[in-house]
Amino acid sequence: MVKDQSTILQLDWEIVEVLPAWKFRVKLKDTDLIIVCYKAGKMKQSHISVIEWDRVKIDVNQYDMTQWRIVYRYNEYKK
Repeated sequence: MVKDQSTILQLDWEIVEVLPAWKFRVKLKDTDLIIVCYKAGKMKQSHISVIEWDRVKIDVNQYDMTQWRIVYRYNEYKK
């Protein structure tokens, strides 16, 4: 079964705070907008850790605009 492209928005954010239950408070770099999101299933399966001040890519579903999820963590140290 092929997944459809149901995402409508992908932005670069920064982790501000780690919350309980694998939730994170993230902030858009250009503005002061702060939202709460969770890690995507593939990131959980791959055991990718996310800590404060990491840059991440956030994805929102077109069917439920309140569900934000982290889909990618940028590697700052890779050259």
